[in-house]
Amino acid sequence: MIRFRAWSKQERRLISSEDILAIDYENEEIDAQKIYFEDGLPVERDIYTYGFNNIELMLSTGFTDKNGKEIFVGDIIDSEDGILAGVVELRQDLGVFVSTLIKYNNFERLCNVVDSTHIIGNIWENPELLEV
Repeated sequence: MIRFRAWSKQERRLISSEDILAIDYENEEIDAQKIYFEDGLPVERDIYTYGFNNIELMLSTGFTDKNGKEIFVGDIIDSEDGILAGVVELRQDLGVFVSTLIKYNNFERLCNVVDSTHIIGNIWENPELLEV
């Protein structure tokens, strides 16, 4: 199943995939909910509509990191040993997800790092991680 999450540019907050109720491509907007909890139980919810120009949609890669966390386009990942870090992007021309390197410390040790990668943030909430 194709999943998205969104970054609200105005509110500067991440809208999780579970809170996106509908994506209307014709009208270029999404409907999202914000649930309020009390004592661990949902007590109220608000519904918001965001225009595409006010959000950044982030597609799920369908993969998870070593901790089981779902990886989305725009996530910043790092290898367990700290050798490799990058931003997850979709290469539409190739039809694949890639990690664009932002940190690379040891060419000789570059190998299969997929099993050891973990999400350390994303480009919207943690732009300081891009300043290597």
